[in-house]
Amino acid sequence: MNPEPSTPPPRRGRLGLALAAVLWVLPLWTIPFPPMLDYPQQLAVAAMVRWIGDPVRGFGQAYELALWHPQGLFEMVTAGLAWLLPIEVAGKLVVSLSIAAILPAAMALCRRAGRPEWYGLLALAVTYNHVFFWGFVDSLIAAPLFLGGLALADRIVEERPGLRGWCLLAGLTVLFYTAHLQMLFLFAGAVGWLALVRRPPVRTLAFHLSALLPGTALGAGVLAWVHIHSAEVMTGFQRYLDGQATIILATGEKAGRVPGLLFGVYSDGTQEVLGLILAAAVLILALHRVSSGADRTDLLVRTRFATLAGWILLLFFLLPEFSSGYLVSERLVPLAAMVMVAGLPRPSLARRRLAAAATVLLLGLQLSSVLDGFRTFGVETAGLRKVLSAAEPGQALAGLMLEQSNSTWMAPADLLRHFPAYYQVERGGRVALSFALFFNAPVRYRPGAWEDEVLARWPEADAWRFDLPRDGDRFRYFLVRGGRDDLRRVFGPRLAKARVTSSVRWHLVDLSPDLDKR
Repeated sequence: MNPEPSTPPPRRGRLGLALAAVLWVLPLWTIPFPPMLDYPQQLAVAAMVRWIGDPVRGFGQAYELALWHPQGLFEMVTAGLAWLLPIEVAGKLVVSLSIAAILPAAMALCRRAGRPEWYGLLALAVTYNHVFFWGFVDSLIAAPLFLGGLALADRIVEERPGLRGWCLLAGLTVLFYTAHLQMLFLFAGAVGWLALVRRPPVRTLAFHLSALLPGTALGAGVLAWVHIHSAEVMTGFQRYLDGQATIILATGEKAGRVPGLLFGVYSDGTQEVLGLILAAAVLILALHRVSSGADRTDLLVRTRFATLAGWILLLFFLLPEFSSGYLVSERLVPLAAMVMVAGLPRPSLARRRLAAAATVLLLGLQLSSVLDGFRTFGVETAGLRKVLSAAEPGQALAGLMLEQSNSTWMAPADLLRHFPAYYQVERGGRVALSFALFFNAPVRYRPGAWEDEVLARWPEADAWRFDLPRDGDRFRYFLVRGGRDDLRRVFGPRLAKARVTSSVRWHLVDLSPDLDKR
């Protein structure tokens, strides 16, 4: 039985929390292109799923569907919505719902722990985090599934074992296969912990854990299959990434990065201020004296969510930063913070009110910083849609991001790196570097497609490694960010014969205006 039942807030309080979630995602709708590094590539893959058979966009010449691949939930949901909405609106809607859903999911988890539902606002405060600005949409979708799934799993393992609960747990783990593989294994471990702390009979524990097998077996199976058949499954570029050295940071260095992982990296140190306010709110709630010995009974059950958050944070410090071509540990910090809110104590009313005031301050400052950053990024991306509209559909395009973003986030990574993929979103065709090359995308290159040849000579489509005589004939269009001097330096005498469409700092260079569509 849940040891600390929670009293739901009045209807007006819940309406206020719902309004907070809606207001929280409004920044996404203030600019046409969100400041998310990988997002343009993910949206481009969604466009391939939606228009794979469209002869005008020409996706079918280079790509084919692979819907059985893991982690395709964002792309498939966005592609489905794109039948009713413009695809860029559909993508923003999915991201917005993923962020807004953190609050009701965290509230459900708090109810299970007998904590005030407004604690979920602390989880909402860390949604514009490192994961968001990297554009890891798979992780964004998986986060509310993780929190809501924990609340459901906690109820299931507390009740008498039954077929309905078993099927719900099994379905959740399989759903994580479509969302994010790392989250799948984390969720399975979390459910195992929630079951173990109750010290159930062996048969009951085995029954609950067996429900995790379908999803975990599916995830482990696909990873093993990819490893065994890497030569056939992985593209050459993915094998290149897989061979990069593993990065392991010292514990102190990791600890120093926590504020940036929770709130994004600001050049003026805003993340440190936000981290201090969050720490103050947590300490106000956490530093209180347990009033009676009765409260100490079933300690593991009572602290199950706090200890779970601790396990996830420990994994952050134990796992490498980067391995086999993927960032591994960084996305765990925001997740640990979100789970932690359900493990916070329930002190006196006065302390809760003081913590609530700190939470409101945190939300206000974070939202103000996000809006300010979004405005800056909106200025940087002004003109992109105009130059893309001048391109014919279904062509080959290479991006040359010669001018870096001045956004305060993601230093030193460049938020504009994958913006050439917006050509595929709006016009179809092919780009130099596409996420279709990864085995966990719901589309893949057709056998013999040209991406390996290009990327073998031009690793990661780095603008500064571009060689016009070597690689120029592979593309009709070049999307360039920079000044006119950059255009002259890159294209030299050929610029005089090219058709150039410019807007603000964006340029579309057409070197072959009369070339037939490939």
